[in-house]
Amino acid sequence: MSASSGANVVCLASAPLSRGGSTVLLEDASYEELAEAVAARLADDRARASQKLAEVEAAERSLEEKTELLEEMEQRIFAVASDCEDVVDLNVGGQPMSTTRAVLCSAEGSLLAGMFSGNFDDGHKRDKEGRIFLDVDPPLFSKLLSHLRLRRIASPDCPAPLPLVPEELRPEYEMLVKYFGLENFMYGDVGPSGNVFQRISELTGVCQSKMQTKELVRITLNSTGGVPATNHEEVFGPVGFHERSLENSYGANPNTISVKFVKHRVRVEGMELRAKAADVVAHMSNSWTFKQGVEAAVHLQYPFSRQDLSTGRLPVASSGNAFWDEITWSFPRDFCLEHIVIYGRVMVK
Repeated sequence: MSASSGANVVCLASAPLSRGGSTVLLEDASYEELAEAVAARLADDRARASQKLAEVEAAERSLEEKTELLEEMEQRIFAVASDCEDVVDLNVGGQPMSTTRAVLCSAEGSLLAGMFSGNFDDGHKRDKEGRIFLDVDPPLFSKLLSHLRLRRIASPDCPAPLPLVPEELRPEYEMLVKYFGLENFMYGDVGPSGNVFQRISELTGVCQSKMQTKELVRITLNSTGGVPATNHEEVFGPVGFHERSLENSYGANPNTISVKFVKHRVRVEGMELRAKAADVVAHMSNSWTFKQGVEAAVHLQYPFSRQDLSTGRLPVASSGNAFWDEITWSFPRDFCLEHIVIYGRVMVK
């Protein structure tokens, strides 16, 4: 008998065998009972060994993850320390600001990064204190600078938030972002122009006709005193209502529809409206204004009739490249729309 078998026999000696519910001493057990007990003990030992191995492997994975985090933290600490070696003093519209060259050059390929790459230091305008002068709005540039700093310490699970900019200042802010070439760096690839509601649906995995239910948009009609019934969101679905409509035929003028985008911003380039056949003659305005954000309202018109219910795609002129989180239609009298499509670009907030 091998040493391991002997060890199992010794172990079995301290634990009497069972036969038909009764206890059997080792010296009274048959060879078959002894072999069965040894096999059971070996199986139990293998299971325990497998469990211990799994625990060791899990501990090793946890150690590797912690090591990676420590290495990443070490790299960030060294990066911050090295950044401090090259401080750039700025005069932004009369307001002193200081940052590191690494922050200013973090958006590779941008105009801002090129300006402070070190190749053009002799060509910068400077004030009497020797600070580089930028003739731009200080509060807006400060927001850009703050975002660039946050991007330096951001991580995939904790991305840097976009700056909060008052709506009345957003056109100037977006112009500054574009001027310094930071659009793609800050907003990412917003993709090609297309159906805005379809694009949001693809980004979020939410059905187009359930966007209000899932708190992606908020629909408000002025004359209903608040948010309409949730089924009104179906007007943004792939086919719209068909039998019902998003409407206002209560005699309150003018009438407005507002859509607030909760988690996205949009830039509208075109729209398509389809009126409800049963009400188009009595309750559909043939002209309206459309506004996105704080841009000036755009005046549009179309001769709706029972034979011609849909506008097709109407282009919408925009005063700039800004993205907005609210759009509004304003009708001089009633409206009865069973489908709305807006075309443009979408950006995650």
